[in-house]
Formats: sequence, structure tokens, C-alpha cells
Amino acid sequence: MILEGAPGKSFVCMKCRLIELMEEKIRGLEMQVESLVEFRKGFEQIMEQRHEVSEGKSSDLQMEAGLGNSEGRLGEESGQWKHVTKRTRQRKRRASEGEIELQNRFAELENEEGAQQVVTEGDRARKKRRAVSPIGKGEELMEITPNMSPRRIQDGLKRIIRENGNGKNLQPEGTGDRLENSTVTRKRQVYVIGDSLLRRIDRPVTRADPENRRVCCLPGAKIRDVDLRLKRILKGAGKNPLIILHVGTNDTARFSLESIKGDYARLGRTLKEIEAQVIFSGILPVPREGQQRCDKIMTINRWLRQWCYKEGFGMYGHWEAFMDRGQFSRDGLHLSREGNRLLGWRLAQLIKRALN
Repeated sequence: MILEGAPGKSFVCMKCRLIELMEEKIRGLEMQVESLVEFRKGFEQIMEQRHEVSEGKSSDLQMEAGLGNSEGRLGEESGQWKHVTKRTRQRKRRASEGEIELQNRFAELENEEGAQQVVTEGDRARKKRRAVSPIGKGEELMEITPNMSPRRIQDGLKRIIRENGNGKNLQPEGTGDRLENSTVTRKRQVYVIGDSLLRRIDRPVTRADPENRRVCCLPGAKIRDVDLRLKRILKGAGKNPLIILHVGTNDTARFSLESIKGDYARLGRTLKEIEAQVIFSGILPVPREGQQRCDKIMTINRWLRQWCYKEGFGMYGHWEAFMDRGQFSRDGLHLSREGNRLLGWRLAQLIKRALN
């Protein structure tokens, strides 16, 4: 009632304005539905007309065909009509035995020469894979495939030696030494270990070599936690792996400088026992904290660079690359998706340079 009396429809309530807009949209939708219904009716009428026209043509064709058949029948029956049903159709005459041409398609295989020429592809491949033992004809054969390892081939040769009882002339000269000395080369393993800042960086880091690269993210981990779990993580890492450590952000919030330096020293002693190539990743800034926390992190990064140079480790800093606040999430501690991509790309480039 108030709106109807308002001059020029100068609405004051925003909800009323939204209701009016909604009513306009509903009226527009109703008009569209009506147009669609009319279009559908017109389309159905057109299709019905086409169907009627096609039925009329088919009926005309059937009538013409019936007249032609009836005229033929009149000629055959001397002008008399005859009622024809489905059962009175004339059956097709079977061809006599004399009209069928008999031949043997496998006559060529009866000859011995033709049979010898037929060799299947499986037999050919089997003959290529078989390796005849040098003992002589009639002895056991060992089938060697391309995927067989040297160790498996050596075991097969030893088994044949035991079964035959005569292994002096079974292997060519130098074969045993060559198989024993041959080793399968394995690529260096790469491990990226650290705290929760390593989330969602596994794809850019492991894309180049997924089988030999690992990213181990330990949420909330401190330097002591990494030191305790390091040997278990690197179990089966192989010879001289590449280890990249990104840890220390959580320590700067709770411990003093001297305590953090002592934890790094203990971690360094553990790494020297493993005998690996080690690179420390610098601590990133924490935008949510004040200037005092940033100064503390910068001091630790400067000391870490000097300590790594003294102990024989590598150090890779990121401070200048992560000065933009948009590279961090809302909490001001963890990285955003853009920051994760940047950190993953930088670590991937570091791994590439270290391996080459």
C-alpha cells in the first residue's frame, strides 16, 4: 500500500526492488515458454503433413505394383483372376548337384612341400628367442627374453649345469665373469624433506622423474623432528642421494637462536653419517608476524649460509623471491597456490642444477 502511493515509484526498500525484478524475470520466462510451445506445435504440424504425404506416396506405389502383378496374372491365367495368399508362393528350386562346383581349398596342404612352407609367426618368434646351449644337439634349451636380467640368466645357466652334470663347456669363455661383473645402473634418488610449507609442490618437483624423486611433508615439524625421522625416511635411498631440507620456520616461533643453531648442528652430524649430497633451503618470511620475527629469521639464514659452507653442505635462499604478500595464504604463514607453484619451480630448478 505504501509503495502504490509513492510518487514515481521511488522505492526505499531494497527487498521490494528485488521482488519487482524477480517478477519481471518471471514474466520474461513465461513469454519464452509460450513461444517455445507455439514453435513446438508448428513443428508437430509440419511433421504430420510430411508423414501424410509420405504415406500417400507409399500407398500409390503399392497400388501401381498391385496393378502390374494383376496384369501379369491375367496374361498367365488367360484372363481369369486368381486369389494369391502367402502359402501359395512358389518355392525356390534347389540347384542340382551338377551345377555346384566342388573343390578342395586345402589341396595344396596335402603336399609335403606346401606343409613345410606354412610357418606361424609364433614359431618364428620362438626360434629367434631360443638360445641353443653349446653342449650339442639334443641338449636342453634355455629361452631368453629381452626383459630377463643378467642375474636371472646366470641362475638359469647354473641350473642347466647342475642338471646336465657337465658345465665345463656349457658357457662360452668369459660369459660367467661378464654376467657377474655387470650391474644395473640406478639413478640417484632425490628427497625433499621439510615442514608444511612443502604442501602441493610434489607435482613440479617430481614431474621430471617420478620414480626417483620423493617429497616428504611433515606438518608442524621442527628441526629435531626431522633429525629423528631422517634415517627412516631415507631407508633404501641408495648411494649418494640428493637431500633438500626445508625446515626451521616452526623453530623460530618457539626457540632461541642458540637452541636453533644446536639443532642444526645435530642434524648436520646425522647427515654426515648418511653420506649424501645435502642442500638446505632457506627459511621463508612470515608476513603475519612483526619485524622482530623477520629479523630473527634473517639472522638465522645468514648463520645457516656460513655454517653450510663450513660443514660442506649447500644453501639455497628464497627471501627476495617471497616478499609479495599475495604468495602467502590468509593465515600469513603457509603459502598460497601461487606461492606453492613458485617454491616448487625453484626447488625443481635447484635439483636440475645439482644433478647435472
